[in-house]
Amino acid sequence: MKGFGVLLRKEIKEQFRTNKIVIIAIVFLFFGLSSPVMTKYLPEIINSLSGTGGFTIEMPDPVSSDALLSYASNISQFGVLMTVLLAMGAIAKEIESGTAALLLSKPVTRLSFIIAKLAAEGLNILLGLLMGGLACWGYTLILFGEVSALGFVYQMLLLALFLLFCLSVTLFFSSLIKNQIAAGGLAIAVIIIISILSALPKIVHFLPGGLISWGNNLVSGVSGSAEWGSLAVSLALIVLGIYGAWFNLRRKEL
Repeated sequence: MKGFGVLLRKEIKEQFRTNKIVIIAIVFLFFGLSSPVMTKYLPEIINSLSGTGGFTIEMPDPVSSDALLSYASNISQFGVLMTVLLAMGAIAKEIESGTAALLLSKPVTRLSFIIAKLAAEGLNILLGLLMGGLACWGYTLILFGEVSALGFVYQMLLLALFLLFCLSVTLFFSSLIKNQIAAGGLAIAVIIIISILSALPKIVHFLPGGLISWGNNLVSGVSGSAEWGSLAVSLALIVLGIYGAWFNLRRKEL
């Protein structure tokens, strides 16, 4: 891919210049640290309030897997939202400002331009996920004393793949529409629709949402079949998103 290295360095510098890398790190670390704390002490708070006001709530004692599941749940919601918000202008903004035309007039290909965007944004998100995950694992170990490390690693890998799928969807719409707000809105709409469809028992095995349930089963030790269909479809959709973004740029007059 001609010019990929130069474009990647430019994109990574852009991540630091716009403080995207700092924003992602703060958000993911927040959930990495808060998830075990909320899991540990929220039931105690609720139980202490039980009986007042005429109602009684009894919550079971939390275990370490509950904290890990809480982190994954938060990232699958707020992490996805941050991914879309930070990537929705990655291509649209450069097309609108004319920067894309300037870059692509040099000896670089459109595919290199898109892959560099995906790699830089993806590395940023994966770094945040790793930092938050390590914080969550360490704090869970302190609060609960026992953590399924291997299951959590598998869960984070599957969650990372899901976030990369969300990133590819966002880049596709960012290349399709010049308005970055509209691009982000469409990306969120597609991700929400897929999440809703993932609630259907038979379809979930062939949608990216199946990666989340697979990871949850692994970290909680629940027996269940591996979602290889979801894995294959997710990889295919990531490739399709890259191809779609390339196709959109190819037919645009920049």
